[in-house]
Amino acid sequence: MKTVEEAKANFQNSISYIPSRYSAGVQKADWLTPAKSDASERNFADGVGKAVANKTRQKKISAMSNDDWKSASIAKGAPIIGSRIQSALDKWAQNFSPIYSKVQTTVAALPPSTTDFMQNINNRLVPTVKAWKNAAGKS
Repeated sequence: MKTVEEAKANFQNSISYIPSRYSAGVQKADWLTPAKSDASERNFADGVGKAVANKTRQKKISAMSNDDWKSASIAKGAPIIGSRIQSALDKWAQNFSPIYSKVQTTVAALPPSTTDFMQNINNRLVPTVKAWKNAAGKS
């Protein structure tokens, strides 16, 4: 048997070709058809039900300290979050723009602020929140 160091070296050497093999595999795959099937939905529901019954989430969370979570989140997230946001900006703007436009129209038509905070909540805040929810399709 290989030693851990040999296995690690082999794994590390595979970094040069795994990304292209991964991409080729993804190109051939049909994820959507099986993922949206009734059988898949039943499997998901069964798995979630078992996890809830066994308190799996709670047990796994309890096994990690808050400091461990913070360290792992910073080590994994901080180096990539900026580049991920940068690469998603155009898609974000495309999806956000119609929602924001509808809210801007609503806000522009609101009555002026008054000195009565309840009147401002009812006449300005509530319509604004409703506009956000409606524009996002969550009403």
